[in-house]
Amino acid sequence: MGIEIAGSRSRSRIPVTLITGFLGAGKTTLLNHILSEDHGVRAAVLVNDFGSINIDAKLIVGVEGDTVNLANGCICCTIRDDLVAACFGLLQRPELPEYLLVETSGVSDPVPVLNTFLETELAQFFAFNSILTVVDAEQLPQLEGDMARLARAQLGVADIVVLNKVDLVSQGDLDRVKKLVQLVIPGSRVIEVVQGRIPVELVFTEHGDAIHPQQGKEAQQEDPHTHDHPFATWSWTSEAPLSLPKLRSTLEQLPASVYRCKGFVYLEEITVARYVLQMVGKRYQLAESDPWDDERPRSEIVLIGGRDGIDSEALQHAFDSCVGTGDDSESPVLRLVRKLAPELLSPKQT
Repeated sequence: MGIEIAGSRSRSRIPVTLITGFLGAGKTTLLNHILSEDHGVRAAVLVNDFGSINIDAKLIVGVEGDTVNLANGCICCTIRDDLVAACFGLLQRPELPEYLLVETSGVSDPVPVLNTFLETELAQFFAFNSILTVVDAEQLPQLEGDMARLARAQLGVADIVVLNKVDLVSQGDLDRVKKLVQLVIPGSRVIEVVQGRIPVELVFTEHGDAIHPQQGKEAQQEDPHTHDHPFATWSWTSEAPLSLPKLRSTLEQLPASVYRCKGFVYLEEITVARYVLQMVGKRYQLAESDPWDDERPRSEIVLIGGRDGIDSEALQHAFDSCVGTGDDSESPVLRLVRKLAPELLSPKQT
């Protein structure tokens, strides 16, 4: 996917993730899991069939028509027939959601929904983030005809493939399903889960949570393995400005075992501004954030991947190579900024 360097407007737009997948794949189970977690994000969820969401009654604090308010700050609403109207309805709430999850119908093509966020007036208020496609590990190989074509079309647009119900198939069948997924979408990020239980860190992209306070170079020496799911984290920091072309190249060549990348970035092309990096699957973007002002600039990046798919030595080398040299022959953006807007650079880089 391409890269977008957005301006200040993007900081106020609400990030959107689409959750798609064929009938019975486990989309609603995944949503129930997200809604039940104490993640601290005030998320809104739009679904076609409100009755299918089986939210724990202990989490419900109020019901207003087609909207359920949850104790963790999340809300769940029906789309009915008009996605645009439902989204604008969310914008009228006293407290705006910090994130939006949209579950598409199991027999629908997610592309028109995606285009609604990219090509309509919603683009002023919502920033499209990612597509998660949920796949039933047992069901997918058995689909035929139009059903198989639709399921594969849903797969083809995924940023992350959530391979669900892996406990219901043998290892041999699981390997065959993964090969089928890779045939449809080569190089895809595939997460194997049971009952849709993905770590919520892979979903939400809150800027304030881009890096945790205790993470940094010292965190690289810690055991990256988590205790409750087969995922690992790795972090990297640098006080030297990074080259945008080198960073782009590194992000585009990350292994398929890296599902998520987030952090703050100090670029040599525009040293006065902090940039927020968000990456889900293969889709990534850099958005301008607050200026550094009196704070010492530094890049802080966190990766989330498969427990056995984080090669700390290789990642260290890859991100160390992103440090810029100040040579504008290696960066057209740096050359242009020096010529047209040198005020965006620190004195030593003009």
